[in-house]
Amino acid sequence: MPESSVQESIPTWLNAKFFEDMLKKHENDINLKVISVKTSDVTGKGEHYASVMWRAAVEVKSSKSPNILKCSYVVKSVYEDPAKSGMFAMYGIYKREIEMYEKVSVEIGKILKSIGDTTQLFPKAIHHDYEKEVLVFEDLALRGFRNIDRRERLDIVQAKMVMEKLAKMHAATAILEERKPGFFSHFNMGIFNRKVTAFLDFFLSHLDICIEEVSKWDNYKQYQPKLLKIRNELNERASQVYDPSKDFMNVLIHGDLWTNNIMFTFDDKKQANDLLFVDLQFSTWTSPAVDILYFSHNSLKEDIRQTKLAEIIQHYHMHLSTLLKKLNTKKKIPTLREMQIMILEKEFMAFLAGVMMQPIMLVEDSTNADMDTMLSDSDASLQFKRNLYRNPKTQIALKYLLPYLDQRGILD
Repeated sequence: MPESSVQESIPTWLNAKFFEDMLKKHENDINLKVISVKTSDVTGKGEHYASVMWRAAVEVKSSKSPNILKCSYVVKSVYEDPAKSGMFAMYGIYKREIEMYEKVSVEIGKILKSIGDTTQLFPKAIHHDYEKEVLVFEDLALRGFRNIDRRERLDIVQAKMVMEKLAKMHAATAILEERKPGFFSHFNMGIFNRKVTAFLDFFLSHLDICIEEVSKWDNYKQYQPKLLKIRNELNERASQVYDPSKDFMNVLIHGDLWTNNIMFTFDDKKQANDLLFVDLQFSTWTSPAVDILYFSHNSLKEDIRQTKLAEIIQHYHMHLSTLLKKLNTKKKIPTLREMQIMILEKEFMAFLAGVMMQPIMLVEDSTNADMDTMLSDSDASLQFKRNLYRNPKTQIALKYLLPYLDQRGILD
């Protein structure tokens, strides 16, 4: 899901003492002093919804240097409003993300390093606090990392880069579970599940508007009965997507893999040359197909989605199988044909991502793109949702996707 900063006020605890205590420990310097702290919002509306983030410019006097050092960090925390933070907390996403950075990413790094692969997949978290549910990261902007415009989406080169690193994450977690059975047993709650349905009404309201708008399009009213049937079965069908596969391999998926959760660096010719995954709040143990479908149906340029999907899946499979062989997996590596069957098994995710989530990610007017609007049933909220489905980019996407999914039996 997108995450949206709502210009939250800076919490009182985010002050010089917070950074001084953190940096004394991180730098192993009890004499370190923080001279000043200036904080600012990291993102605007329409960019992030599940957490709030700030960038902190910190001036530090360290016993290790005669000069005042200028540092920059990104601080990620929960909403101070308990009504909003409480809904996300039901899914356990905040503590799960801390565990991802504190433990899981370290284990992934060790496994990759065992075959001589020192690839960095995630930013470095330099501080975590389970009680406050706070993470502090290196400021990736200082290393040239940035997001690609979510409205423009990714091209084929960028998509293949994502698949290569995603294969590394998936392969490493499959091996980790193989070596330590049950390691991911508590990573069992995706965006949709049967235990917590706090956001079901949110998704149902979007689907209602979708049905209302699609029914007005020439030659698309025929989909109304099928969409209404899906509405009645939505949570169960969506939960089945997140169920671990009974017949094929499972991995720890990113769980929220879209344009704004991938940061790239670029060379002098403005070509992407590296990337990192961020926002690991919804990581879940399930089929790797869930990540592939989620990403493919909300983050690819439309022509790439329509013509290159099989190529992207093949590229992912090639890297996944190569890595699993190098890591000496004892389990069966899926063939490319089996990977395509895995995709079909979980392809309702293409509906969830492409029809229900992508319109939010493509929003043009982000004036009301915040959690208050998303969760409200006010007239302003309903109009905002209608505008999502009146966006020309959304209409182009859905006018291709609905017939495509229907032909593949996903709407039945």
